[in-house]
Amino acid sequence: MLDVGMNDKLLMEKEPRKAGVTTSDKGITIDDMKFHQCVKLPKFDKERSITFIPPDGKFELMSYRITQNINLPFKIMPVYSEIKGNKLEIRIKLKSIYDKNLNANNVVVKIPTPKSTATVNANTLNGRAKYEPENGAIMWRIKKYQGEFECVLQCEVTLSSSSLNDKGWVKPPVGL
Repeated sequence: MLDVGMNDKLLMEKEPRKAGVTTSDKGITIDDMKFHQCVKLPKFDKERSITFIPPDGKFELMSYRITQNINLPFKIMPVYSEIKGNKLEIRIKLKSIYDKNLNANNVVVKIPTPKSTATVNANTLNGRAKYEPENGAIMWRIKKYQGEFECVLQCEVTLSSSSLNDKGWVKPPVGL
């Protein structure tokens, strides 16, 4: 049996404050929590502790959403430009917003492309980028990403149809 604790805002508000101790940590508000069926919900409701017996194989223990006090480790700045009717230029700037002494390993950026994508020419000095039709995206993989670092991926996408507007393609979000 495994036990995982939570440090969310609800739990922290219930705990008594020690005299003379002030804290600037307000905790985080976790929304829309959903647990795997192996989690013992009564214990979670009472103690905010996730207790479970893991099932065999890979599984998702919990999903949740956070909407306040979010400090993300990366900033993604995508720019999509239509050129010559059947070409699309994509430029992605990726910046790490964590200490330069830290590294992220196996970073993968998923850049969606239109269904009519025929070919992709991708250029970057960091990692490798490749169009993967089965994912409907350009997958940019970087093995090691240092903190306080910025890199760029430039792609030229050739489409099989003459224009992006023919099928009303709406740019989906870039995933990281």
